[in-house]
Amino acid sequence: MENKYEISSSLQSLLDHIEEQLGITIHLQRKQEAPRKGILLDQYTYQGSRNVIAFSNQQIGMLKDFVIAQNVIRLLLKGIAAKNNAYRVLSFDGKSATAGMEQIYLDVLKDEKTRHLDFWMKKKLMFYLYMLFHESIIELPWTLLSNVVIAKLCPVMRNAQVYYLMKESMRDMHDLVSFKDFIPRRYFVMHNGMFFARDLMLGEVMSEMKLNPMINIPELKKFKNLNLMEMLTHRWQKNPWYQTKLVGDAMVNILKELKVSATCEHPRPDTYFQIYQIGEEITNRWVRLMQIEKYYFWDTPAHQAAAIKNQEDFEKEARMAIFGEV
Repeated sequence: MENKYEISSSLQSLLDHIEEQLGITIHLQRKQEAPRKGILLDQYTYQGSRNVIAFSNQQIGMLKDFVIAQNVIRLLLKGIAAKNNAYRVLSFDGKSATAGMEQIYLDVLKDEKTRHLDFWMKKKLMFYLYMLFHESIIELPWTLLSNVVIAKLCPVMRNAQVYYLMKESMRDMHDLVSFKDFIPRRYFVMHNGMFFARDLMLGEVMSEMKLNPMINIPELKKFKNLNLMEMLTHRWQKNPWYQTKLVGDAMVNILKELKVSATCEHPRPDTYFQIYQIGEEITNRWVRLMQIEKYYFWDTPAHQAAAIKNQEDFEKEARMAIFGEV
């Protein structure tokens, strides 16, 4: 590994292990413009020859190490899948974009808060939500798994990991708050439900109550001690945050059915591919739960890269199919 940065012995051991497992060299880079979560440029997704992990120059110490570790575990899962000729990603094309955007438009018309939006806003909203959910569903299962693995392999990073996750949870759960009156409630609830499930599961696996959304997120605190009769009242059933909890709980049940915690209890070479397969199954099961199966499909990384490059053309194609105009 080419490294000119000061890193902990725990991270160094992890990097050495993964380089040995995959037969690659990992390059670390400090970038001023890197996002908080870092950037992973790997040979399996981008067909390049280098595997680069970039991290923000604002991150130092163990926080920097954790961000690098999170990306290293994702690199490991991709590499192990590729070695088994099984690495694939969620992609889309004009046909699936049309199907997804048409359903989103119908949901916009059904929702009492969005059905009266101007037509141009409805048209913009369709593709925005379509791409938002694509971005989230291709990230969240793997973010969850990488954090579980780090918690097991690198306990020395625990404080930095919890600090990072609490901050990110607050941001993630409030990303759509300012827009919640302009998007169908179903999409607000489903989107936040994924983050709720991620954080609740991580809180349980890591035995960190601070990660529990009903402790960390102000809008959800009120639901922590509700009894069954209170939950069934009309007041709570109409609350988007309570609905988020219901969807999130259902997603957590899926994670428990898939035995995420048990499978990741002792991560080792003979379980890495199994962990990758669980990531795919989480994606499939969450997609089915949200009833967005027709929105996206599994394909190669090259197909996904081409789809993202051509997304504006797919948006126009979908608008033409749905409205007869761009």
